[in-house]
Amino acid sequence: MKKMKVWHAVVALAVGFVGTVLAVPGTAHACSCVALAPQSVIEQSDAVVLGTAVEVREETNSRTYVVEVKQSYRQRVPARIEVRTPSQSAACGVELTLGQERFLVLSAPVDGPADPTHWRASLCSNLMSADDIHAYAGASLAPVGALDSANDDGPGELSAGVIAGIVVGAVGGLVVLAAAGVAVARRFR
Repeated sequence: MKKMKVWHAVVALAVGFVGTVLAVPGTAHACSCVALAPQSVIEQSDAVVLGTAVEVREETNSRTYVVEVKQSYRQRVPARIEVRTPSQSAACGVELTLGQERFLVLSAPVDGPADPTHWRASLCSNLMSADDIHAYAGASLAPVGALDSANDDGPGELSAGVIAGIVVGAVGGLVVLAAAGVAVARRFR
């Protein structure tokens, strides 16, 4: 009888131990976003774009999308950018569908020199609707390199208005010089 009680105690302890080990939850990894108002999310962002993912590169813990930008907000960005995000939504990664246009709220990269073609995206910053983005992101801007050359006033280029002003100023200067020359010639006759 004594052997039976010891045996029952050993079995009960073993079952209790296994049950305890199995009942202890494992480490869970999930994206946890602090609820912020859409206006705050946009104000804290570095850029907002409307674009289409055209390529994706998988890396160990991240993924980089090549995005063709149709419109940008908050600042002009290049017409083609790279957006890096964690590869899993559980790590707050944004999942883009190739060929599908969508808004992206972006942050500048934390490492390396500032490069206007490299950005980061987090799921937490990209949960709002298109209506919220339109309401708070401000006026849309054409991406750098997407304008036709006649309207692009980039560095080293003069607009048609500036060129017209230079021509009118030069012609006016010549007319004034010619009139002054005629006046001086009449005076010395």
